[in-house]
Amino acid sequence: MNRAVCLLVAFLAACTGGSRPLPTPPAGVASLAVAPVKNETGNALAIAGDTYVGRWIGRQKRAVPDEITRNLEAELRDRGFAVGGAGVPSLQIVLKRFDPDQPALAYVSVALTASLVDADGTVRWSGERTNWLVSTAGAVSLEDAYESASRSVARGVVDGWQPAH
Repeated sequence: MNRAVCLLVAFLAACTGGSRPLPTPPAGVASLAVAPVKNETGNALAIAGDTYVGRWIGRQKRAVPDEITRNLEAELRDRGFAVGGAGVPSLQIVLKRFDPDQPALAYVSVALTASLVDADGTVRWSGERTNWLVSTAGAVSLEDAYESASRSVARGVVDGWQPAH
């Protein structure tokens, strides 16, 4: 049993070899907007309300990009940033991969690009994460895994960010 666990850990470590954290957070930012997350994965990444039954019973349609956007706004507010408004830098995320480990649902493999873009189009900060294994341990359904990973991705993107005073 211990040998199997060690092999699994070694395998996961090898898979994340190309994953690096995002660069040092941008400085001098007190307020920003969060642009809707762009989904370039080729998948709908539906969490709820995407099936016929879901629509029939009135479930609100939600998808991973929407959840990441919502969670980013909440994380930034919790950290003391003013979120929203015109003429402020915009945090832009492009999802390139968001693949759940099926059927185990132990993690979601994520690749994304994040940028903080000033109102005039100048890129103030940018970074990329590839082969990012986001833990979804304990998820009992694909929807649970998507929600858990969406929260973790939002937290991970703005990890270390502090507003300017």
